Amino acid sequence: MSVFNRVVVVVIAVVILGGAVITLLVATGVSTPDLLPYGWFESQLRGVADATGGSLAAVIAVSIVIALGMIVLLFSEFIPSGKPASLLISSTENGVITIDVGSVCVLAEHIAASARGVHRVKCLVKENAGALLISCRASLALGTKIPELGPELRSKIKEVVEELTGLPVARVDISTRYEPREAKRLAVR
Repeated sequence: MSVFNRVVVVVIAVVILGGAVITLLVATGVSTPDLLPYGWFESQLRGVADATGGSLAAVIAVSIVIALGMIVLLFSEFIPSGKPASLLISSTENGVITIDVGSVCVLAEHIAASARGVHRVKCLVKENAGALLISCRASLALGTKIPELGPELRSKIKEVVEELTGLPVARVDISTRYEPREAKRLAVR
């Protein structure tokens, strides 16, 4: 879902949640019907305040259900889904081919880890404007020449990911750090 659509959904959910809470406050007698500025919805809220018996119970029940529904909707908009994102490789009338973003990360990490001097690497992949942005953090052995390794890693990752997936790679960022050596105990005799 696009960002604009998500913003619209969130704004509408907040407005509906606010309406349900205000209705609940007026129905339970916690607030008066003239709660909103400029007399907005005052006549409707007076009807809620004057309700008795079964109609009052129905107004309270509906307000609670609507409020809870909007809270669930808001949580679902802000909590990412557990399903990993997929990238579209091709789509024809015969079917669709996609690849999991995590698989592209594994591919980029494997390529980077095969380079001399790279101990560990962790990559993240994002899609932006139809091209991939790959960001890798590599731990290097002491003495590895970063000015030589960085461009080599960038070009290798870009080339192999584009070749194997068919997806364009816009940018590959490499962040490096030397892996600290563990202090070795000196044997004193």
